[in-house]
Amino acid sequence: MGAGDYGAQAAAALIMTAPLVILVLFFQRRIVSGLTAGATTG
Repeated sequence: MGAGDYGAQAAAALIMTAPLVILVLFFQRRIVSGLTAGATTG
């Protein structure tokens, strides 16, 4: 990749970060539900 090839760099960054964002959004619900369940039972 050249220094001026911002399109390819942006595409690569999007491909790298998209699965991480999806995982965080998916597990965020489980983490929050687990934390609230543990907080309310105690």
